[in-house]
Amino acid sequence: MRAQVQHGFASGADVRIVDVPVPVPGTGEVVIEVQACSLNRLDLLQQEAPLVRGFSVPHIAGLDVAGTVVRHGADVGAGGPAIGDTVIVNPVSSCGQCANCRAGFDPYCSDVRSIGSTRDGGFAEFVAVPAASCHAVPAGLDEIQAACLPVAYATAWRALVTAGGVAPGEWVLVNAATSGVSTALVQLAIAHGARVIGTAGGAAKIDHALGLGCEFVVDHYDDDVVARVMEWTGGRGVDLVVDHVGPALFEASIAALRPEGRMVFCGTTTGTDIEMSLPSVYHWGKSLIGSGGYSDDEFTEMLAFVEHHALEPVIDSVWPFDRIGDAQARMEAGRFFGKIVVTFESHGAVASSNGRMV
Repeated sequence: MRAQVQHGFASGADVRIVDVPVPVPGTGEVVIEVQACSLNRLDLLQQEAPLVRGFSVPHIAGLDVAGTVVRHGADVGAGGPAIGDTVIVNPVSSCGQCANCRAGFDPYCSDVRSIGSTRDGGFAEFVAVPAASCHAVPAGLDEIQAACLPVAYATAWRALVTAGGVAPGEWVLVNAATSGVSTALVQLAIAHGARVIGTAGGAAKIDHALGLGCEFVVDHYDDDVVARVMEWTGGRGVDLVVDHVGPALFEASIAALRPEGRMVFCGTTTGTDIEMSLPSVYHWGKSLIGSGGYSDDEFTEMLAFVEHHALEPVIDSVWPFDRIGDAQARMEAGRFFGKIVVTFESHGAVASSNGRMV
């Protein structure tokens, strides 16, 4: 089968499409013929350094898989996906045995496994995955749209709903509102009855964010985020900020909160370290909340919510697998709105209605 395989890291990285053996399913696993796989920032970061415990090369990336079950391993019971089922995959699985799992903290499993990170992923024609990680595609979505859901929407659900406790009528500030995770955040927040302010860089992205449903959008490059938020909320500030940008907007995000507001952070796009004034948080009773991994129950809840509210992921572009390097270059350059997807022409895939085939 064809797969994009990584050898080495950073300047020594060799990442290219080669022929490799079709995977054989282990006990409790199935093999999926990949129809579509969307890109995530982690795919590129892992080419620079092994960021996740257990990552090794040679490696096949690709966390967000949608496709057809074509083979069962041993002990895939009647409750597992049937041969021929179209499924999407929760890329993260926990061991169920470590102290954190036994205590109900399975998102923080000490032996967590991730498709496309600690095991081979979906940048290949076939991938072996745990049968228990397979879920039905929400009604109304095709495989390309479904491949946009796993990481972006589960991360957004955990941050916005579980950690952030979003409520109807609240003002929510979403930073970098046109990224894959942030477009999911905007959609989920609006569906929960919240009012959304976004930040974005440049006129084109501001227009995209307004079209997605943000009531207001501020240019985080050329404008004063805090001043605009205060203007639009009548001097009150927002109830909740969800941020995956990191240092670039961290201080402004805190300042944009109302007294006793909440800030959830779940990413480090612009770096890992910040300097901050402690009184700017505790003096006003503000809460800083880290949002880490998500559970399989949260993944299931997210899928049900997406189906119930007929949400459609925002797709930037759809690329044939042979041009995966170009798709990754588009992500690296930051010139995208929503999710970037690769697909296999031999499977007859075409661009979804809200994305463009390249």
